[in-house]
Amino acid sequence: MQDTRDSTTGVGKIEAGQIDLSGKVALVTGGGRGIGATLSLVLAQAGANIAINYSTGHEEANRIRKNIEAAGGRATTICADVGDTTQCAALVRQANEAFGQVDILVSNAGIGQPHKIVDTPDEEWERVMNVNARATFALARELLPGMVDRKFGRIVAISSNIAVYGRGGGSFATYAASKAALIALTKGIAHEGAPFVTANAICPGPTDRELAEDRSTAVSIQEDEPMDWLGIPMLISRKGIAEDIAHAAAYFASPAAEYVTGQTLHVSGGLFMP
Repeated sequence: MQDTRDSTTGVGKIEAGQIDLSGKVALVTGGGRGIGATLSLVLAQAGANIAINYSTGHEEANRIRKNIEAAGGRATTICADVGDTTQCAALVRQANEAFGQVDILVSNAGIGQPHKIVDTPDEEWERVMNVNARATFALARELLPGMVDRKFGRIVAISSNIAVYGRGGGSFATYAASKAALIALTKGIAHEGAPFVTANAICPGPTDRELAEDRSTAVSIQEDEPMDWLGIPMLISRKGIAEDIAHAAAYFASPAAEYVTGQTLHVSGGLFMP
């Protein structure tokens, strides 16, 4: 793809004609804020109609919807707690009602954990696992039949580097377990969706969640003093931004990635090399 640089971020942007998702419908969980908001915007920029799921933050989700519509795209917002399988089913039903079908699922919604293992109640374990892993299972269960019938489907799961390291500088054992389970689940979906439905996972490293329009400083590589995370060198010496993750998701969602499935892509500046 042509490397087109944005003057405020210094990071290449996807432009029309590079990745074309015209006519496709993407459901983005947690799509109204954080990395999810940029996922929604970038997929819309590539031409997809967007179902923006949110659990809380109605105003934030509406802001993203309005941004998409102002640029000539189509979007709707759907409130659902993806930690509840009944609400997952309702979410898919409402997305289908809005756009007729769902071609692309970006399973982005996730929550952290406040406690160390010895202090973690069963309810916290269950809630983290339900939102971070079971939601993708429940949504895939609803979406796979239609995708298989139409002979096209893309499922992109947002996991984490912490799934590999098991830590993130604090109490992350439950979170790591949920994100590791998500990677294994994604591989299972790839098997069951083959040959026309692909499923891939993305593992972000440390990532700035802000929208590009909200960032006050330009993003640039730190040349003088190499960066690290928990003592691990970051070869591309800058913190990740949401566009880094969204560009990878847009590729996985596109017809260009039809021969890529069951893979886990680490988008972390070389922090981890499997």
